[in-house]
Amino acid sequence: MSTSAPTDGKERGAREDDGAAGAGARPLHLYLLGGFRAERPHGVPPAARWPRPGARTLVKLLALAPGHQLHREHVMAECWPHAELDAALRNLRVALHTARHALEPELRPRAASSYLTTDGALLRLVPGAVLVDADRVEALAENALSRGGLPELTAAFEAFTGELLPEDRYAAWADARRTRLADLRTTTGLALAERHLREDDPVRAAAVARRVLDRAPADERARRVLGDASRRRGAGRERAAPREHVDLEAARVRLDWALTLDRSGRYDEAIGVLRQALAAYALRGQADACALAAARLAEVLARRHRPAEAHASLRAHAPDPAAPAEVRAAHHMARSLVLFYEGAYEAGLDAARTAQAALGSPPAATASLAPAPPPSARSALLARSLAQQAACNGLLGRFDQAAAPAEQALAAAEASGDPALLATVLSVLRENARRAGDLPGALRHGRRALALAEQAGRPTATAFERANLAELQLSLGDAVEAERLARAAVELAEPFGGTVLAFALTALARVRTAVDPAGAAALLDRAERRAREGGHRQALDEVRAARAEWAARH
Repeated sequence: MSTSAPTDGKERGAREDDGAAGAGARPLHLYLLGGFRAERPHGVPPAARWPRPGARTLVKLLALAPGHQLHREHVMAECWPHAELDAALRNLRVALHTARHALEPELRPRAASSYLTTDGALLRLVPGAVLVDADRVEALAENALSRGGLPELTAAFEAFTGELLPEDRYAAWADARRTRLADLRTTTGLALAERHLREDDPVRAAAVARRVLDRAPADERARRVLGDASRRRGAGRERAAPREHVDLEAARVRLDWALTLDRSGRYDEAIGVLRQALAAYALRGQADACALAAARLAEVLARRHRPAEAHASLRAHAPDPAAPAEVRAAHHMARSLVLFYEGAYEAGLDAARTAQAALGSPPAATASLAPAPPPSARSALLARSLAQQAACNGLLGRFDQAAAPAEQALAAAEASGDPALLATVLSVLRENARRAGDLPGALRHGRRALALAEQAGRPTATAFERANLAELQLSLGDAVEAERLARAAVELAEPFGGTVLAFALTALARVRTAVDPAGAAALLDRAERRAREGGHRQALDEVRAARAEWAARH
């Protein structure tokens, strides 16, 4: 914003009420771990849906702030960084009104809020009336670390029920508190694991150390604790080969961490982590685990436009015909994805069908230390194989053959419990509906896919869904919303470049073709460069189609 705000809180309607509301109010619980939600154990529950995202962000900012108060200029700078002062003040006034009535639906017009007040230029959550879970978790952990008792450490570690605001994983305003809570969880978990070792309970110590490594895979202290615990367990195979057990545990953690990196768009880091896991499994002769790690590596290499390396990884670690169904299916799914990125849709379709066929055989029993797929893995692979078949059929022009696999994929994706996968399937359903001319249905699928991509913390998928929604809104005649979505897609995709930026730039070019043809042409030039950089055939086809649309109008 270009100028500072007036210091008088009453100017320009930036507030509704003053000061000391909240006395005797029913407590309001704000939960930040695992995703934002507001609850009141007694009285009218807070609104489930907030009509204005800025209102929810305002409450999150205050919940994270020291003392739960912030100057309104700070809030405006975070919520509306590009708005002029007058517009930001109007937005703040509306956000305050929306937040107050969302938290307290029974609040009468112009009545004082029990939970969210102003004091001059300060915005504040009312002390004592608003309880924030992150505060409680920090207090529990600090108390447990100072006292060192097993019950206190256990309770504190279990209180870390999820990531802080996963839907805002890339918001800079949440970074400091997120880092502090993550560090505190690691410290508490290590203290608990070491206490279990002192109590001669290596099984629980190892379990806690693994949970620490799930979130902090590079933590050497956690790896040492896990190694100590494994050596002390002294049962059968683990006594005979403790080093092998520790190495394979570390490889398991790397596979999980690589998935997080991949979904976050940090492909080069994911490739490095997966190569380490693959080397560890190869050293220990874990063929099934090698095949699974190689499949995951091939998928990330394909996303980085390195198809030759991806195919080489799959050839070097092809699964045995007797390997578990999930391992064989993962191999063929990776092969299908690599072929899809290369534009070999027919071969990709065959590979996806082979993956589905592999899942028809019963799971093989195994006593190896390879990573055992969870019960949801089968559903996830089935959903992916069906969705891939639908996508390939669609791009081959076989729209009638794309519908059934996509619908079947939805049920399997729901069963997997994976929001990122469900977003992918809904994206396919959105495209099927669009091709069938059902634009309202496509919009419904697209909006749900976008919400799930955001929930799963997948910035590239989020940008992709915004770009597609922008084009849908344009088709429905809402050019303003289309512009907003397309600009947001480009802004989110910029740091990642490549394919996702190509799709976002293409969407923005389509939105601007009618009003700014020269600017749209420049955007398409950028999009083509990025599509070639990403090596994604579909992205190049989209750019060419958009150029043809531009030429038809001009």
